[in-house]
Amino acid sequence: MLETFKKLWPLAFCIGVTLACNLAGKSEREHRSGNSGSSSRASDENVRELAGTTWKGSFKCDDGDEIQANYRFAESGNPIYEYQTSGGAREVELESPGQTLRFVPPGGGVRNIVLDEISITPDRVSHTMRISEERTSGGTLDQGRSTISSEAFLSNGELEVEIAIRSQNTVSQPGIVVPGDEAVVTCKGRLRR
Repeated sequence: MLETFKKLWPLAFCIGVTLACNLAGKSEREHRSGNSGSSSRASDENVRELAGTTWKGSFKCDDGDEIQANYRFAESGNPIYEYQTSGGAREVELESPGQTLRFVPPGGGVRNIVLDEISITPDRVSHTMRISEERTSGGTLDQGRSTISSEAFLSNGELEVEIAIRSQNTVSQPGIVVPGDEAVVTCKGRLRR
């Protein structure tokens, strides 16, 4: 279980953001042109259906684990990302591509989360994000890097989600660098209101 948690730590911080996108911020023309827009307004029926809602369920992962998920959307239609800092729980409404979060997680160090790509069509939402973390202890530097790709769509009143996580940790001391094996995990699930 501990080994799975180490592989899936990005997912633990990503669960609230697997739809890390501005669900209502761009028209279909803006999606094709790559214009990210700077604010969000509900413009299609699916977005209005998601605005102000919470979706719950679980993901089954290809490594045998099952993880509980909870997605919340603001009244604007934007997803709400919940995360833990050393000072307690925080949340932020995700509004645009390139949005960056930088904070001190419980236990110290620093964590950066960057939304790289966001694509929204009337029936599908996908995104790619990077998570990096660094912490030191007793002269040892522990670094983790992950890329998370997510795709979600509404289907028969459910939110179907697939997440692919690629992660690797590196531990180093002066003169010694020990890269860990790259882990790749795919999780799928159907969430309900």
